Amino acid sequence: MPKEEIIPALEQHVAEEGMYPLHPFDDLHLIAGMASVAIEILDEIPQPDVVVVCCGGGGLLSGVAAGFKLKGCESTRIYGVQPEAAPSMYLSKQQGHVVGVKSTNTIASGLAPPRAGEKTLRHVLEFVEDIILVSEDELKRAVKTFFNTGLVVEPAGAAAFAALQSNKIPDLSPESCVVAIVTGGNITPEELMDIYS
Repeated sequence: MPKEEIIPALEQHVAEEGMYPLHPFDDLHLIAGMASVAIEILDEIPQPDVVVVCCGGGGLLSGVAAGFKLKGCESTRIYGVQPEAAPSMYLSKQQGHVVGVKSTNTIASGLAPPRAGEKTLRHVLEFVEDIILVSEDELKRAVKTFFNTGLVVEPAGAAAFAALQSNKIPDLSPESCVVAIVTGGNITPEELMDIYS
């Protein structure tokens, strides 16, 4: 289905069949569900110093950040990570309002919406320290590192680790308790070969 037909088709199903549309990232129910990731981490690590999360439209990041902060981890620093080639949340945080980007040409397609979410941006502005940008080469290096240790992780899922591996998270010490959220193995053998070529 062409992109321009998606919203009208969705609206038709909602009107005719009483369906409830769930936005892929900018929905408060989804954001609340993503907060459960923070709760699970807190069961294992009561007070991490830093949490690093991949970010596209901001659903996972805003939920995780709210989960930590609202559970009393005020001193935990939360960072989102986006590809340099798809910086919608980075620009939105910098400017204080939702910003769209014209092009999102990145290997981390799961982090490449054309704009950040309005609801997610509110959470990011309140709970997130900063958005860090990583290059395509840094994403590839992170995917390779995981693969060389036996883990298959897609570029979008490796973004948080890419920022750590490239020393882009500020003010870390050897004693820092750092959590990097790694998501998704949605990568084909052909895509993996492209990364290695």
